[in-house]
Amino acid sequence: MITEQQALEILKRHLNVESRIDHCIGVSNIAFDLASRIKKKNPSLNINPEKIKIAGLLHDIGYSKEGFHEVNGQGILISEGLYEIANITMHGIIYEQVFLQTGKYDKKYLPSSLENKIVILADMYYNQRRQRVTLDERIADIEQRYKGNEAFLKAARLAWPRFKHLEKEIMTLL
Repeated sequence: MITEQQALEILKRHLNVESRIDHCIGVSNIAFDLASRIKKKNPSLNINPEKIKIAGLLHDIGYSKEGFHEVNGQGILISEGLYEIANITMHGIIYEQVFLQTGKYDKKYLPSSLENKIVILADMYYNQRRQRVTLDERIADIEQRYKGNEAFLKAARLAWPRFKHLEKEIMTLL
């Protein structure tokens, strides 16, 4: 597995937006904290806090290209040889966005592991203003920031119950 410093170098090579990099660092720290606490309380669970920290750091690397950043990010990470990390970085509302575009739910856009779910929740707990927030605060922030982008907000509103359920699932492990 790569080190945190190597992951940061990869992130900076692909993404040169300081605020987005700072967001990724914050998400990484929250993901590591959640994963470490879960692992300590549930040692039999097959999660690796260090791997989750790296995935949190790289989760938004796909913003460097046009299109769905989640899909772009997986492609970039695979091209970097980071298959294991790529598998736990799918996040956001892409599941709902694809449904609204195609009329079909595609489960490949849902989290596939507990590690993936931890990264998603950490992403929701860290906003673009570099603050740790609650899930409800982040939802309100997204509603405000994307006011006027009805297509995105429609998908986001479909996603909120899924994120609330994910949060409950993770909280039962803490």
